[in-house]
Amino acid sequence: MRRISKLSRNFRGFTLVVMLLVVGIIIILAGAVALGVSDVLNPAKKAQSSVSAQKIAQAASINQSENKLAGYGF
Repeated sequence: MRRISKLSRNFRGFTLVVMLLVVGIIIILAGAVALGVSDVLNPAKKAQSSVSAQKIAQAASINQSENKLAGYGF
């Protein structure tokens, strides 16, 4: 019985140093995940902007052809 009470007296939980170490590791891991996600999203953004540019070009072409048919002569 004495042995258990002696162990519980010595164990005081996490120290401030251990807590800061754990928080630091979590921050480093979160940064690595954020970099990985941004590497995946950049090509998707480029593809989206390419599609948008194609849609704008197509709309301009349609508008130009409609104006020629209407006799505006642009």
